[in-house]
Amino acid sequence: MKATTKQVLIVAGWLAVLLAVIGGTMMWQRQVRHRKHNIAAVTVTSTARIPNVLILDRHTTDREGRQLVAGMQRNNGYQSVVTVTVTANGRLNFNGEFRAHDNRPYLRIVLPNQTASEQKEALWIKMAIKYSQSHLHFKTFNLISYGSGGISATNYLEHTTKDVLPEHFIAIATPFNGTSTAKNADKTTAVTKANQTLLLRSLTNQRQKIAKRVQVLLIAGKSKQHQNGDGVIPIQSALAGQAIFKGRVSRYQQKVLNSWRATHKGILSSFRLTNIIQDFIS
Repeated sequence: MKATTKQVLIVAGWLAVLLAVIGGTMMWQRQVRHRKHNIAAVTVTSTARIPNVLILDRHTTDREGRQLVAGMQRNNGYQSVVTVTVTANGRLNFNGEFRAHDNRPYLRIVLPNQTASEQKEALWIKMAIKYSQSHLHFKTFNLISYGSGGISATNYLEHTTKDVLPEHFIAIATPFNGTSTAKNADKTTAVTKANQTLLLRSLTNQRQKIAKRVQVLLIAGKSKQHQNGDGVIPIQSALAGQAIFKGRVSRYQQKVLNSWRATHKGILSSFRLTNIIQDFIS
């Protein structure tokens, strides 16, 4: 009897330990799943697929493009990246695919590396987005541009139709008024008409074609190692798009990113840049 009682007590003891371990594991899992502080801009509760469409400068390397995406993924978690390359004859070449659960994936559009008319360039972008909407299964999207890609994206906004329109448009370090420090001051005010380039005048003259419901953010880099802007694009040029968008669209903002990393090439790897973007589109 004593031996039997001892065995029962041993078994009971092990069961108690096992139950304690299981309970502790469940409590830990609950704490992991329910964060005390939500990460900014995480949208896991939304099942709608809203890609970030990227139109970057033609000289942007794959590594620099990946740095921008990696910075945004720090906020949104891992999401798929698809690259669509547009050829001069209008052919679309896709690399990658969206996964079923992707709700904030990335679609990078690479345009032909050649000079084209505003209408032609806008047609290429519209064709890439419209085909992607059908085959990658989304309707709404955000448009994020960098460098000369911001000029291409602005042309697109002035020539596209309402069915292929972004919810948000962001232009990072875009030379709306060229790169001359003689025509662009180290300040955030609008460029005077006397200093406007032909390109800026042309884009401004067509501002009425831009749909009012688009929300626009212009970002200029202010590198601490350069006197004006990011070392390539003066601040006033990067914000010269205010002549195009301000007072036209439903929501307009402009930001200057002050940082050692805010050089023209380094800005894409800045976590502060991706935080600014995320705050705007969330």
